[in-house]
Amino acid sequence: MRTLVFIPAWNEEASVGAVIADVREQIPGADVLVVDDGSIDATAARARECGALVASLPFNQGLGAALQTGYLYALREGYEACAHLDSDGQHPAVEVARLLAEITSDRADLVIGSRYHASAAEAQSDDYRPTLSRRIGTSVFRFFLTLATRQRFTDTTSGMRAANRRVMALFSQHYSPDFAEIESLQLAVRQGLRVEEVPVRMLERTGGSSFLTPLRSAFFIFKGLVVLLVGQFRPRQVEAEQ
Repeated sequence: MRTLVFIPAWNEEASVGAVIADVREQIPGADVLVVDDGSIDATAARARECGALVASLPFNQGLGAALQTGYLYALREGYEACAHLDSDGQHPAVEVARLLAEITSDRADLVIGSRYHASAAEAQSDDYRPTLSRRIGTSVFRFFLTLATRQRFTDTTSGMRAANRRVMALFSQHYSPDFAEIESLQLAVRQGLRVEEVPVRMLERTGGSSFLTPLRSAFFIFKGLVVLLVGQFRPRQVEAEQ
């Protein structure tokens, strides 16, 4: 299958080169696209130096817009499978390859890499360890998304995912700029797509810093629950032409 791996990035010049190199090593047949979300550092230049395609947004629009750009590019350029991972070095490309294997084997339409899956291996010293506020938020979203979709999820905010053309078509037209990870899972299930989780390892970030403070995390949880509630009353979308 023609495969695209896209990497949303905002001011990640310190880590994006290593992420691209890891993807090229572990998924050698895939094209690599960096979606530069209005960075004010050398993220785009560094990505081009490493041989990646670059789509630069004119200003910072948020993660949802960057991800939708990747899905739209994959759909329009005729890719049969796509995946995305964070640009901060937290997501090993070898794990992304495992998600893509589920797509190419047609076992799912959308696959999520989960840090908290029951089958996940025992944590290692360099594994990602979420803060207390993140653990609380993940638990809240896990409960309410599972309740809303009647499908069990363990890692609702994971940024490591793989998808086929049905998902590309859906997310190209309907993808929230805010809380996209959570709302997209709810949307995909409501559309009747096959959504699965695969246990994965995630590492501590190698560059940059998270924008989430405890106060922002609390606000994130509140708005995320509102998004889930509103999503329950939205009509099902007509499936887009692939």
